Amino acid sequence: MKASLRVITILVILSMTLVACGTTSQPATTAANAKVNLTFWWWAESDAPGADAWMAETVAAYEKIHPNVSINIVPQSTETLISAFQSAVTAKSGPDIASQWATGPVLGFVWQNALVPISDYVPASETANWLNTNENMYNGKLWAAPMYLIGIDVMYNKTMFATAGVTPPVSGRWTWDEFMAACAKLKAAGINPWVEGDKDGYGGAWWFANLGIQSLDSTDDLRQAIIGAKSFTDPHYTGWYQTLDDMVKKGYFNQDSMSMDLSQGAQAFAQGKGAMSFGTDGMVKQALTDLGAANVGVMQTPKLGTGKLADAGNATQSTAFFVTKWSKNPQAAADFLVFMHTPDRLAAWYKHTGVIAADKRFDRTLVIDPVLKQMMTWETTGPQIWLENYLPGQVDSDADLTAGQMIFSQSGSPSDVAAMWERAASTWRNQHPDELTNWKNWQQ
Repeated sequence: MKASLRVITILVILSMTLVACGTTSQPATTAANAKVNLTFWWWAESDAPGADAWMAETVAAYEKIHPNVSINIVPQSTETLISAFQSAVTAKSGPDIASQWATGPVLGFVWQNALVPISDYVPASETANWLNTNENMYNGKLWAAPMYLIGIDVMYNKTMFATAGVTPPVSGRWTWDEFMAACAKLKAAGINPWVEGDKDGYGGAWWFANLGIQSLDSTDDLRQAIIGAKSFTDPHYTGWYQTLDDMVKKGYFNQDSMSMDLSQGAQAFAQGKGAMSFGTDGMVKQALTDLGAANVGVMQTPKLGTGKLADAGNATQSTAFFVTKWSKNPQAAADFLVFMHTPDRLAAWYKHTGVIAADKRFDRTLVIDPVLKQMMTWETTGPQIWLENYLPGQVDSDADLTAGQMIFSQSGSPSDVAAMWERAASTWRNQHPDELTNWKNWQQ
């Protein structure tokens, strides 16, 4: 997902070295007399407000059951989530458990021999209950554990729609022409059609993940451009930026989009400053609170493309949690990740965050609001792909995040953006041949 939410300089440096299998063992309760100190570099609050309070409660509950175990939670910054852990990898020292965005970033550290497989310490009978584990599988091993799922849907203001004479899609999704017609009606009524924040680059990245995917037939389709077998200048990959550019030129976005970040854009929607915006479950929950449940609805991203992935969902575990190679207590670390998935903790997670847990055992009756129920159904039905997870970190930073900013600020044309994508990918390939080898060998 995803998911997600942050401007960063992503510095993942992948190597050809593949991770040797960790010690194979079954999870066991840490020996009662052995003192264990675990450090957990934690990130989730930006995705799911309330996550920090849940984690503090979870640690207290675990330490009460296991008084010999002490867990030190160190919240991580969005801007340095990858670079800080990269420094730990270089030093071969740091946390026992760490957080990282799923798929590409996680596997980047797998390829640097920095992690041990979760599946070597947690039995399949447990991980079979975890959702979206496919996002962090490599060479038959599971490398990171999920905790939650976030989907990105379009939240809309029912009152503004009614004022402008806009009828929400009966099927839950508009065609692109229907979406454009609605934007025109809203603007004519003096209402800002879409509120967006892209100061951090993630507004544009969310458009990439939601529109860029619609022309693709598979994630491997994207990989072909990443490894240089195809070019990002092909409209198949970047032609949709013309559509985004048209929306900006028509005034369908707030003029201060480059003055606020992604989360501030969602907050602006909840303050009634626009008729539509992308929103995660948590963002939608906040809008329901601020605007009133009767005034907020959700729909799926309007359909623009015709690729095989045009109808895929976008739910992702967003951030995942893994055990580091240098941890002196990998089994104890894995045991705590399992505890995070116990029934009480799953229920408490939802009560704190309003974001569904990535576990088949999560009690779905806890989701009461019909809007959030709808989102949960979309997030757990059919294939789910957050496209940004399938970019090398450097390409994500230098192309994906920057491209949207060029369009929103009108500092570059769609053709400029396409050329920038290809240039960023080419630079990455030339600078990091070992990474390129891993991406070529990665069977998606």
